Amino acid sequence: MYVPPRKTSNLWQRVVLPGRIACNSDLREHSLTLSLPGLEQPTSLLLFSDLHWPVRNTARLQTLKDNLQRDTPDWLLFAGDLISFLEYVGPACEWLSTLPAQCGKIAVLGNRESVADWHSPTFWTRIYGECGFQCLINAALVPPAGPIFYGLDDCRFGRPEWSGCAAWKDSGRLVISLAHSPDTFAEAGDQFIGQLCLCGHTHGGQFCLPFWGPIYTSSMYGRQFVSGWRQRSDGTLCHISRGVGESGFGLARRRFRCPPEFLRLNLVPEQRKIV
Repeated sequence: MYVPPRKTSNLWQRVVLPGRIACNSDLREHSLTLSLPGLEQPTSLLLFSDLHWPVRNTARLQTLKDNLQRDTPDWLLFAGDLISFLEYVGPACEWLSTLPAQCGKIAVLGNRESVADWHSPTFWTRIYGECGFQCLINAALVPPAGPIFYGLDDCRFGRPEWSGCAAWKDSGRLVISLAHSPDTFAEAGDQFIGQLCLCGHTHGGQFCLPFWGPIYTSSMYGRQFVSGWRQRSDGTLCHISRGVGESGFGLARRRFRCPPEFLRLNLVPEQRKIV
């Protein structure tokens, strides 16, 4: 059952989650510090999504790689849609394998991967594994310390299973869920989806008109999950990334008034009240 987000406005995002935005080439870095429950030590994350290889603007790739090498996060998260067509798996993975992370690298399947249903899920776990990424398909990654990560299957061509995420609800640790499309979180209803949800898919609309906004978001819910932060009534935060690349063909394969981005999160333990 669909449950709409409680907080969606741009004003709420700017006041409560202001963060910092840095522009390098045309790729934006959105940086934010969050205090979340169930975290014992500071943890840094970097989320990027929707490469749709080949990426025509190679300056974006270099900007992202330079940023990672300059300030390597604990965890590197990729929210799917690695390629436009299977023929690009090789060069895309070659580039992915050069990206650093202190603790680990995690990926989930996008619709561009899962639409190739003649390949079994083990094909993609092997491909991502060769790049140094652990591909989570309705599965959890439980490090000895820090957050628990739960990766969901693609909602368009796969079968996301939230029951596996709910199994960690009473763990006492921060649970971060990762999916390709925000529709995956919308369709979760009132089920436990972690304290923090991260996704991409919409490209922020990719082509946005002045005074009108995005023409198309590739979401069942229109503009409700176009990009940025959302919050459920239970306090769960969800971030929808505009992604790095573009989809489409010819003149349609471009962005307009919708710059690509990646997200850098610095998570800190929730301050405990002294009684």
